[in-house]
Amino acid sequence: MILVLCTVCLSFLSLGCERGITEKELARVNDTSISLEDFYQIAERQPLDKKMRLLTEKDQRDFFDNYVINREILYQEAKEKGLDKEPEILMKVEDFRKNMIIDTLVEEVLRGKSEVSDDEIEKYYRENQRGFTEPKEVKIRQIVVNSDSVLKEVLNRLSRGESFEKLAFLYNIDRFREDVGSFGYIRRGQVAPMFAQFEEAAFSLKKKGDISEVVRTPYGYHLLQLEDRRGTALRPLDQVKEKIRTFLQTKKKQDAYLAYLKEAQSKAKITINEKLWAEEHEMEMKPEEEKK
Repeated sequence: MILVLCTVCLSFLSLGCERGITEKELARVNDTSISLEDFYQIAERQPLDKKMRLLTEKDQRDFFDNYVINREILYQEAKEKGLDKEPEILMKVEDFRKNMIIDTLVEEVLRGKSEVSDDEIEKYYRENQRGFTEPKEVKIRQIVVNSDSVLKEVLNRLSRGESFEKLAFLYNIDRFREDVGSFGYIRRGQVAPMFAQFEEAAFSLKKKGDISEVVRTPYGYHLLQLEDRRGTALRPLDQVKEKIRTFLQTKKKQDAYLAYLKEAQSKAKITINEKLWAEEHEMEMKPEEEKK
């Protein structure tokens, strides 16, 4: 990509010299110069999917002509109309600037604070086994359809309180009509890996009659209803290890952020005009006639 960029930019430079711009300029739009470095930086800031479309000289030139140059033209037009001085625009720019600075600070503060060891994961697993204990088996009934329009119709009728079993009989496709969508009892690991989301949805149901979110599989769209739960089983550590790691990483980040914020608050001098605050909210509570 760099070689392509260099080739294309050198060709721009040679063309530019013929038009009276300096050797260090890639282009000039009215009185604004666009350097080679500007071009590199704009290209680098593009999302990954757009950067992947900038691999050939033709793509690079198209990006340069139709994005870089046009963006500068439109920006200059906006400035001529005074839009860069609009209070609302300036406020949005300032908000964006502050948020970027805060995000950078938080990223710096939290760097390295979310590391989680295997020992920490095992400790959490031992101390919170109730959270990883679930039914040994669940009995479910399902509705399986293969189009968005039919799915919407089924969801509509369920929202009106119609019987899940009745809708399974009416709408289930192919062999899923058998036994009115009854899937029987299943255990963890019983279904194929490609149906992992189906398994998670089934075991996430807590009470008899609960209905799952829509699950997509190669067969179509599934809705599951819990009919029964029996037995209990502790999920093995290796099945929940990454889930625990993600939870602990998030918790560590949150704890580190709150600790830093508390420290920063303790060093800051904060004065709040409680009288003005109270007066403003008293005014909001008054009827419109009194406000006038």
